[in-house]
Amino acid sequence: MNGRDIIVYISENSLQCEQLLDQLDQSDIHYECRNVTENQKYLDQLQKEGIFGTPATFVNNKVVLGSQFNKIKQNLGMSEHYQSYNSFNKR
Repeated sequence: MNGRDIIVYISENSLQCEQLLDQLDQSDIHYECRNVTENQKYLDQLQKEGIFGTPATFVNNKVVLGSQFNKIKQNLGMSEHYQSYNSFNKR
């Protein structure tokens, strides 16, 4: 998927970060990866936004904290691949 600005802030030795990157790769979602462990500038950018944990994903300047892959897909306009809890309860 192209045409979107996706930036994923990660830290080393984080299972959540690894899982999120795997999900993005498997879904062929292209992103820029910024490792806050390796680059202090990236950590400063996150903290300036009031964010102190990873993963943190920015999709067109909207932030999704943690490994909320379905929320990332929603922000990308891929909501047709996402079924909400309410859709299961309408039966």
